Amino acid sequence: MTDNDYDDLDARDREIQDLAADMREHGHSWADIAHDLALPEVTVKRAVDQARQRAAELAARDQIALF
Repeated sequence: MTDNDYDDLDARDREIQDLAADMREHGHSWADIAHDLALPEVTVKRAVDQARQRAAELAARDQIALF
């Protein structure tokens, strides 16, 4: 695999993570999200955690940039 292939996979992973987190924030159950994304529930929970972690890190960087 080339670096571009890995970049594409990373972008796809982030997209799925963000989608799962958005669905969860809109009240969807873990089971519904897993079904809609055709992923195991444990994977969906991990994806949401990763999306939230990325958002928190981005917010922290933005906060630091303000000062």
